[in-house]
Order: sequence, then C-alpha cells, then structure tokens
Amino acid sequence: MRAVSEASVPLHGPAGKVVARLRIAVLPRKGASSGATLWSPGSKSVSSDLSSSVELLEGMEYRYAWEDIQKDIDSLIADPEEIFQADTFEGKTGRLRPRLATGTIRVVLRAGNHTLGELELEVRSRKLSYPSEYRWMLRDIAEQMTELVMDRFAVSEARFDLDDTRDAVTLYQRFTFLRALFESERFQGALREIIRHPHTGWESTSEIVRPGAGVRADSQVLRQFARSGPRSAWPGGPIASVPSRLARMRTEATRDTAPNRFVKFALESWRQMLGDIDQGLAETPATLVTTRGRREIAAVTSQLEELLHQELFTEVGSLSRFPADDQVLQKREGYRDIFRAYVETEFAARLSWQSTPEDYGAGQRDVATLYEYWAFIQLSQLVASLVGQTFDMSPLVQSRSSGLTVGIRTGVETVLSGVVERFDRRMKVELCFNRTYRRGTANNSSWTKPMRPDYSLLISPGEGEPATFEPIAVHFDAKYRVEFVKEVFGLDDEEEGAGSLQAPAGLERGGALRTDLLKMHAYRDAIRRTAGAYVLYPGGDAEEVGRRYPEYHELLPGLGAFVLRPTDTGNACGVSALRQFISEVLDHVATRLTMHERGRHWLEDAYGQQKQDRLTRVLAPPLPDTSVLLGFVKNREHWNWIRARKAYNVRAEGRRGGVHAGAALLQSQLLLLYCPSTDEIELARIVSDAERVSTTSMAAMGYPNPNGDYWCVQLQWLQQAQWIVGLSSSSIDVYVRGLGLVYGEPACAIWSKVRSLTRTAE
Repeated sequence: MRAVSEASVPLHGPAGKVVARLRIAVLPRKGASSGATLWSPGSKSVSSDLSSSVELLEGMEYRYAWEDIQKDIDSLIADPEEIFQADTFEGKTGRLRPRLATGTIRVVLRAGNHTLGELELEVRSRKLSYPSEYRWMLRDIAEQMTELVMDRFAVSEARFDLDDTRDAVTLYQRFTFLRALFESERFQGALREIIRHPHTGWESTSEIVRPGAGVRADSQVLRQFARSGPRSAWPGGPIASVPSRLARMRTEATRDTAPNRFVKFALESWRQMLGDIDQGLAETPATLVTTRGRREIAAVTSQLEELLHQELFTEVGSLSRFPADDQVLQKREGYRDIFRAYVETEFAARLSWQSTPEDYGAGQRDVATLYEYWAFIQLSQLVASLVGQTFDMSPLVQSRSSGLTVGIRTGVETVLSGVVERFDRRMKVELCFNRTYRRGTANNSSWTKPMRPDYSLLISPGEGEPATFEPIAVHFDAKYRVEFVKEVFGLDDEEEGAGSLQAPAGLERGGALRTDLLKMHAYRDAIRRTAGAYVLYPGGDAEEVGRRYPEYHELLPGLGAFVLRPTDTGNACGVSALRQFISEVLDHVATRLTMHERGRHWLEDAYGQQKQDRLTRVLAPPLPDTSVLLGFVKNREHWNWIRARKAYNVRAEGRRGGVHAGAALLQSQLLLLYCPSTDEIELARIVSDAERVSTTSMAAMGYPNPNGDYWCVQLQWLQQAQWIVGLSSSSIDVYVRGLGLVYGEPACAIWSKVRSLTRTAE
C-alpha cells in the first residue's frame, strides 16, 4: 500500500458492473500535520483496480465525493450514515469520518429504496503493527488453549478428514491463523531440520539363495542348518548335509517411516484446508476482501505445494494410523514442532468465543474484542504463576457436536480461583471475566448502576485463615485503541477545566477520550470493596510501562494503566510490570495494619452490620469497670511506629514477657500508652481483635528491630485529654513494677484503678 493524497474506489452494482466511484481526499490541514493517513494499492494516486482496497486511518476526517452517478438520480444515501456526513441535500459530497471504527467497513449506496451497489473500505488502527498484532493474538490464543484442549480430549480423537462444517464467517480467521503459522521462524526452522536430517528407519527383506551363494552366518542361519527339509550333501564338510535353500535377510535404510508420513499428512491436510477456505470464499459474494483473500491463499498454497514436491515426501507413503504415541514426534527436534502445529490447527483453529458474529466477521470490533480475550489469557497465566498453582481452566472448553468451543462469552461471568500465602496470611484469589456488579446491598455490588469491568481480581480470606479481613476487588479494563497512557490520564502539566471530557490537547480525534479515566473512577467508586481500577492497553512505545496513581500514600486505593502488548515471540510486552504490580497488591493485602485495611475496617464498622456489643463509641467518660491495657513503649522510635500504624504490639508466648492468645489483657477496651524514656502518655480505644503477626510481617510494616511474633491490636486515638489529667508515665511505671512483672511487660487494670493512680501521683 502506498500513501496518497486522494484515491478512488469503484462501486459495484448487483450485476458486478461498476456503477459509480467514491473519491476520497485528505483534508489539506490534516495531511500536513498528521503524515500519511490514506493508502492505495496502486502506483498512482487514483486506483481503479477492482481487486484492491483503499485504507483509511481511524479517527481522521476526509472529504468524499460520489462520481459517475447516473444523471437522473437526485438524492443519495450512503450507509453507514454515521460515517458519511453529507454537506448537501443530494448527498453527493461531504465528510467521511471513520471515528473509532477499525477493520472493514461495508459501504452501501442507496437512492431512496433502491440499492445502487456496495464497496468496502479498510480502516487502519493507529498502531503500525496492526495486522501483525492481530495474527499474534490469534496465535497466542491458539497456543495457550491447545494444551488445555489436549488435557481434556485425547489426541486419538482427532479425525483424519477436515472439518467442512465451518461457516464462511470464520474462513478468513482460519486462514490468518494458518498464514501466521507458516510465516513463523519456528515452523520454517522445523521444516528445514526435517528435510536436512529426516528420520530414517530400517527395513528388513528376505530372499532365498543356494548355500554356495555365500551367506553371512548368524543365529537365524544356524537355526536353518538344524531344521528338517530338503537337504544337499556336503562332501568333506564338517556336517554330512546342508539345506538345499537358505533364507537370507537384508536390512536397508528407508525414509518411509511413520514420522515422515505424518509430516506429509500434515502438509497435505493444511493444503486441503486452504483449498476448502478458498472454495468457501469463492461461494460467497465477490468483494474486495474475498478477492484479496483468495490471492493470499494462493500464495500460501504455492509454498505448501513446493514443500510437498521435496524428494523426501515423494518417497513417503500415506499415513494409515495416527501416531499419537510416536516418540520421534514427541521429542525429536523439528518433528515435535510440526506435531504441535498440527494439533493447534486441528483444535485451536476451531475455537469459537461464542459472542456476537461481528466480533470475527471482518467487522470493526474484531481486534478490540480479540484483545480482551487475549488479555484475559495473559492475566490468568500471570495470576496463576503468582499463586503458585495452575488455574483450572477446563470450564473454558466445551465439547459440542460442531467441534470444540472456548466458553468465554460476553456478559457471562467466568471465575478462576486459587489460594496464595503471603506474610503468613492465607488469601483466596479469584479472577473474573465480564462479571456484572448489579445494584444492591451485597458486599460486591454497585450502589448506582450495573457495572461490568472486563476483569476483576478478588482477594478474600482463604479457608482456615484465622485473621479475617475485608475482601477487596481490583478491576482491569482492556482498551485496545489506547496507544499512549497520556490519552487516558493526560499530560503532567496539562490544565483542564473542571469536568472536561475532551481529549488532551494535541491528540487527534479517534484517540481514547477522558471518559476512559472516568470509567475507571466509576468502577472504583461505585463497586463496593473496590481498591483500584486499571487500564490494560497495547501501548505505542515499547519503553512505555504505564502509570499508577495511588489516592493516598499507599499502593491502594488507586488508579492506573499498564501496557500489555502481543509480540512476535509470544512473550507479552509489559507483563513483567503488571506481574510486579499484582504481586505488590497481594503483599499489600497480606500486610497487617495498613492504612487501607484500617480504612476498610472503619467503613464496615460505620455502615456494616457488625455486632454492637463492643465499646465502639464513647461520648462520656469510661465506666469504672472498663478494662484498660497498660502498654509500655520502649523509646521514641517505637512511639512513632505506633502513631503511624495506629496499632500496638505485645510479645507472643514463648518469649520473656509474652502472653498467650487468650490473655485477658488482649480483650481490653482501652489502651493507655506510657513511655518512661520520653515521659509521654496517650489514651486510645482498641478497635480490633488481637492478630498474631510474624517477624517477617512486622519487618514489612517497618517495625524497628522485630524479634519474634507479636499480638497486634488496632487503635483509635481518643482526643479527651481531660480524662488523663494528672497521670504520668512514671506513676504508671511504678504501678506496673509493683505488680512484679518483667520490665516492659504489659499489664491490665480497670479504669477506676487508673484514675486512682492520679491521686497517688498527687
């Protein structure tokens, strides 16, 4: 395709005759500022080749005019009307705006109720690798699903006849997959290795000879000497007679082996498959796309024909049995790649995503929809590797009479679950595809309108986890058309009016609007228990890794975007950054006493249905029998940690001054902190049950010099200085020492006793 300033596309009538032409021209100001935006296959600026197609760029604006129209036609209507915006009542000229459409646009020209003809236009994505990414995504989906299919369906179930039940809608999709397979370096290298070093077997043949012809002595010949039957005298020999005829075995090398027959069978199967696809396209109405597709199919078929005429395959016979257990096909270099490729084409090429027909029907949503499916597979593999196990993805594959089907359907929730342990906290991790959060009062619901993120990562307490916590959800949305993160979040120094929904300055129409950012806010703020919402996009630069925006000073809650882009190697670009982020999310949830967890606790305390048998609000002074934990603070560093984390720690049993899980002091309602080294005291309310935290977790929370396990409780500071007027750290320290406890060991007292320390100090 060559960049041009204007191009002409023929409009074919019902009889195939050219009845008009559509002239498309680049607007001068657009062409000057945006580089190439219009492409034509011809060498001239105006193309008349009936088998060619003009390519536009998404998000651009063009001038169009209908030419060579019959003079008696006064009013024209071009469908889709939202793309063709006429500037006259006759409809012969106007503006052509593809907007966000990507792929093939079928244009129908009408005059009233009469259809004049139709043509097709191609709309390029702004990504230079648009066609390649489409093939790479198909390849990745097929490769990842093949092993799953093989686990559920034995190879022996593969049929030798090709599936001819496929409709024409998926024909070009199948060809795209086959072409990507043949063009891959892995496939080409496998064929070169097989032709250079083919598998060789040994074939034994038997012939009858006279004893005097010379026979190599072996065990079989010796046994013939001892058998009965016609014999001849052997004058002067060591024995009186010898057999009149001897069977002589001859071993010869042969390349007509089962592995080589299979390779030939695979090549012939692919050739037949291409022939079936070509026939299917031939039976459909002739369009520019089908003509181009048949031309591309002919080129690939020619390559297969050339391979089958290699000397190796002319010596090889037909395959009579599927060699599923052949060790050469399973292990030998080259052969195992062809074997895997055949399985992929037999099974994975039949995968159907059971969504709307236009997703794969050469329409304008195919690439974006494929990216959603591809990103789900990448995300599921990533999360599975982090939880240290393989997700059970068998529900994704269903066996039907028409073939194998991948059961990911738009609007139907798909859940993959696993369990992970971080910092001694056991967590259940679930990955959902297209889960709908409807309006309601449930923990995972929307409190406004129904919301349906592309993917949801749900983290909740695992079975048997003693220290429960509020579950969280992190949502991801796949945005194939987002090319740069600034399209969603804008530039750092960008200034926008309040409530602006316009794209950042400098971005052409067709880029992602700021509504994508607002959608992330909607997911995070409308769906209960949501801790973050993030965009997954292919990215316009390999060096771009995305951006994160924490709301406060911790990882969650937050918003952000991550690059996730298919590559020719199969290793998705940006997956390492996304893996690190999700790993940090798991660490964040597992870490005790984070501000985020504390905030979720108070939300549940304020709006939830928790029992009210605990002292949660004290507007009046504590009652005399209120239990108080007298908490020793070592030094200023320890004091600052307690203030920052709003938590207090007590040594666990097994250490000097440690307490056991059922200790009464851990059930106290108030905490009175005292630090003899700084002469400070402070009163707080205990708002959580005691939770055992390991040395590793304490270190992760920044505790100074942890040494063993601790019991930790969360606090709420009480701004009631009048309640502790007259108390001092020294008076509390004297009282605790008088109890005979180890220095620094926590003690428990009732509020009336604490108040009596005030009088003692006086």
